[in-house]
Amino acid sequence: MLKKFTRTAAVILVLALMAVLFIMPGCKQQSAAGSQESAIIVTDGEGNTMELSGPVETVIVLAPSVLEIIDALGAMERVIEVDNFSVSIKDPLVEGFEGAGDSYGPNIERITELDPDILITTTGGPEDDYQKISELGIKVYRTVSINGIEGVYDEITNIGKLLGLEEKGEELSSRLKQDVDEIYGKVKDLSDDQKPDVFYEMWNEPLMSVGIDTFINDIIKKSGGKNILAQDNLTGWPEYSMETLIEKNPDVIIAPFSVAADPSVITGDSRFASIDAVISGRVYVVPDNPVSRPNQNVIKALQMFSKAIHPEIFGEFEIIE
Repeated sequence: MLKKFTRTAAVILVLALMAVLFIMPGCKQQSAAGSQESAIIVTDGEGNTMELSGPVETVIVLAPSVLEIIDALGAMERVIEVDNFSVSIKDPLVEGFEGAGDSYGPNIERITELDPDILITTTGGPEDDYQKISELGIKVYRTVSINGIEGVYDEITNIGKLLGLEEKGEELSSRLKQDVDEIYGKVKDLSDDQKPDVFYEMWNEPLMSVGIDTFINDIIKKSGGKNILAQDNLTGWPEYSMETLIEKNPDVIIAPFSVAADPSVITGDSRFASIDAVISGRVYVVPDNPVSRPNQNVIKALQMFSKAIHPEIFGEFEIIE
């Protein structure tokens, strides 16, 4: 009886050992797969693909537009330093920060001292500095090159992924897309004759505007207007002659607060006196940030531009902070 019991116990033990041998490798594979699934992979605006083993916990942000995205995602506690410009203008989001340089001159000493998981900055800037930062083991993410509102969706999604808040990022991006589509859907089928000519006065001395490949050009387009510079296939942010502006004779002029505190700065300038936009009182000024910072707040720019360009569709113009 004892021998039979011993044999039975031995069989059970062998079967158990075989189960371990066959099952454990499967468990390891499953664990590896799980680890692979949790890896975060994003491609930045320079085309660099980075892979992270998990969400970043400490972030230095030298791109004000991204700081506003992080705030919208509810993750400001992860930000340990910001750009000097935001500090100098006393942006409410950066209270208490000192500044760690900017995208064209990062403060390597300060960044090294803080040792963040990642530095988020804009495209361009000093490659040697960013190379040094990377060699210190700090990831460097460059913002997505944004020539149109669609690029904002990608940026929000990427930042959400980096923070481990992918679902929140996708929700924010999706909500923005719905709002943009709602406005654009009301003007996209208008004929060219129904779309007013628009001049965006980016700067006044010298006179500068925005070309066909810019973020602001897309705002004008999706608001149902025609950028007069795009008509001549001008790109970037070129200087623009007053003579050409008078010749083009735009129906609407829009400028940021940094150029004009109110419309009278433009309407009271004798150089603009013969332009239809001035004669008809269709000169508008808007806050800088929603127009210059490509993030979820672009919807505010789109709402203001659409009211300025098509009040018959969207209602009377109003400033949206």
